[in-house]
Amino acid sequence: TWHAIVQLRQKRHDDEPRKGLVIIEMALARNPQVRKHVLKIDTCKQGFDFYFLNLNDAQMFCSYLARIAPMRVKTSKKLVSTDVKNNTANMKYTVTCDMVPLCRDDLIMVTKSAKGSLTGRLCLVTKVSSVVHLVDASPKRSPNMDGTVTEVSPETYYKGGGEKVYRTVSSSRRMIRYIVLDVELCSDDQQYGNGDRDLYEGPKSSVSKFALADVEVARESDFGANDETFRCVTHLGHLLEVGDTVLGYDLASAVLSGGAEWSMDKLFNASFRMPDVVLVKKIQGIEKEEQAQARSSGSKKRERRRKRDDKRMRELEEAAERMGFLEKEEINQEQFDRELENDPALAEELVAAERELSSINEAILEEEDRVIQHSEASS
Repeated sequence: TWHAIVQLRQKRHDDEPRKGLVIIEMALARNPQVRKHVLKIDTCKQGFDFYFLNLNDAQMFCSYLARIAPMRVKTSKKLVSTDVKNNTANMKYTVTCDMVPLCRDDLIMVTKSAKGSLTGRLCLVTKVSSVVHLVDASPKRSPNMDGTVTEVSPETYYKGGGEKVYRTVSSSRRMIRYIVLDVELCSDDQQYGNGDRDLYEGPKSSVSKFALADVEVARESDFGANDETFRCVTHLGHLLEVGDTVLGYDLASAVLSGGAEWSMDKLFNASFRMPDVVLVKKIQGIEKEEQAQARSSGSKKRERRRKRDDKRMRELEEAAERMGFLEKEEINQEQFDRELENDPALAEELVAAERELSSINEAILEEEDRVIQHSEASS
């Protein structure tokens, strides 16, 4: 029977993607040494439950997860039974891992009450590892990136106010396509419409990944309909060139409630100006969009009945397969492969996480050997 449970949760709204859980699934699928102590796994609405034989295995598993995603870890215990004659007690432990509910490409509002830099401004989440990396979504024209990037640790996030201070304005599902019409770097004020300069192509490139640039874009859906264009200052100066397709948030046509607009006016700095467009990332290839097929009313009823009866078991089996807990000849990885194909930044981030996590596998093995030797010596 189990004596320790790890409750992994990422609490976001139902319509927002939970990329943090996806990355953890990928990492566990590629690291059998870490998941070998898991007795069983269960799914819930906002995460997973992992069961372990003892607390030591659960704590080592949590230390592994904390290197992949920012999270707050709490441990509690419950008395199950006691043996007065032998002076022993049967305890069950619960380790709660609350992941920071921020995912890459999220557009968030950092209120003035937050600690650190970039307070009272709109920010983009550029990377999520053991900390959350933020960049100013509406930076001022400057020759360098000083003062436009920052990091938020799990301790800073939760002690600073959590969702009340770091408010999600929009998630990646609300991004639309833009076409780049003109790019002008803020560092040298030179246009490069003819593509005569170096672009960032990886860690071995001669230029840094981010650079401030004044970019002119137009909605892809507006081509042939109108000539409306937008200008904005973005951090993607070393990634974009004329003709590229880029995903971004359309704040010019976004509709907010009166209360939300009032709260933004009160929580932003006086010098902040709301941009019309916030560019997020360049699209490397053509993203495939799945189209829903029309179904009859009878098939819809059967589908709802089937989902109600089989949803939990199906989710459990799929999650277990993705994380490698079920050994089958063929494991369905289509969803992960599609995510990596359409999002090279996510693939690069996962490779970096696997490289970092491989370095602690030896530490885990050494810790296990030390525990075994200690138990043998005491016996």
